[in-house]
Amino acid sequence: MMNFLRRAVSSSKQSSLIRIVAVATTTSGIVYAKTNPDAGTTISLAIPESVKESLSLPWQIPQGLIHRPDQSLFGNIAAFSSRVSPKSEAPANANDDEERVPVEASDSPKPSSGYLGRDTIANAAARIGPAVVNLSVPQGFYGISTGKSIGSGTIIDADGTILTCAHVVVDFQNIRQSSKGRVDVTLQDGRTFEGVVVNADLQSDIALVKIKSKTPLPTAKLGFSSKLCPGDWVIAVGCPLSLQNTITAGIVSCVDRKSSDLGLGGIRREYLQTDCAINAGNSGGPLVNLDGEVIGVNIMKVLAADGLGFSVPIDSVSKIIEHFKKSGRVIRPWLGLKMIELNKMILAQLKERDPMFPDVERGILVPTVIPGSPADRAGFKPGDVVVRFDGKPVETIKEIIEIIDDRVGKRMQVVVERSNKERVTLEIIPEEANPDM
Repeated sequence: MMNFLRRAVSSSKQSSLIRIVAVATTTSGIVYAKTNPDAGTTISLAIPESVKESLSLPWQIPQGLIHRPDQSLFGNIAAFSSRVSPKSEAPANANDDEERVPVEASDSPKPSSGYLGRDTIANAAARIGPAVVNLSVPQGFYGISTGKSIGSGTIIDADGTILTCAHVVVDFQNIRQSSKGRVDVTLQDGRTFEGVVVNADLQSDIALVKIKSKTPLPTAKLGFSSKLCPGDWVIAVGCPLSLQNTITAGIVSCVDRKSSDLGLGGIRREYLQTDCAINAGNSGGPLVNLDGEVIGVNIMKVLAADGLGFSVPIDSVSKIIEHFKKSGRVIRPWLGLKMIELNKMILAQLKERDPMFPDVERGILVPTVIPGSPADRAGFKPGDVVVRFDGKPVETIKEIIEIIDDRVGKRMQVVVERSNKERVTLEIIPEEANPDM
């Protein structure tokens, strides 16, 4: 440091003084400058005691912030200092070949939000791993075995509740008769159990399996999929091709991939899209964030492509589990409307085509009303634009779904805008959708 200051003082260029000030600012020091025509320029630097101690040690530059020839060292010095930990995680002479053991979930620090650490993914896997199980269901007919259905699951409750996919544990062709089927469950530590399917939902492809254990069971923590952003790191854990305890990593590619984008009909659903490697046997396994929390259930992949996997968001799964606990099944209200979300571009195009189109800035267009449906009886017409639902302004179909929830048979007021600046308030009573639709 002193040699550096001597070199800087010996230079009369203004840039040298600026660089010294930058160093002083970075290290919380104070710079004094005095110019004397006879003696030249004198610069004094006051450095706090805590900083003096650190100056005696080699500067630590975090991995990933390596100086390149085309970068100015002084231009990056503030970045270096801001990322240096006050306490080194390992001795300077630590052996890099030494075996690393991921810390336990209760003791491991939360991963840094700015970048991946050396053990970030390993620690997340260590947290979730013990709660991930292998599921196997014998298949056959008339007593003749035709193989097994394999998949994964996650223990989400100490009472032995396992979250998985419905298509792993039940026969979709005969779901009611097979919903109480038997499932072979193998834990990561080698323990085996005979589980029972207690709930299954065809539309969401989510099921719950129950096992009984006299010894404590590891459990996973559920996170919040609403906090995810495209580009967030995630890991997929499961038993692809019966290879238990398999971990793959990737990023979130899309947080709200619609079922219609995938060519899936029926009830509208949204998925998390990731580029984690998943294969047969991963179905039902958890998608996990870097805190080791379950933020999705891996459900399917595109066979003809790599890096296109899809998961049911855990926020949706949590609501399904609430329905299971409350009613034993998922109750889905039905209105009989087809709806399209409007944005500025769609609105501009519609108004250009039809000058009489409702004068709105946002809302949900109703292009079709199913005859005989609750919406038809309420007086909805094709071309209506829904702007308020049950007293709340709405802009997305998801908002309407959340407002209705499971309120079958409850009266709700809906405000719609029509051509000629006509505003109408309708009253609709949702009915329960046919579970086989």
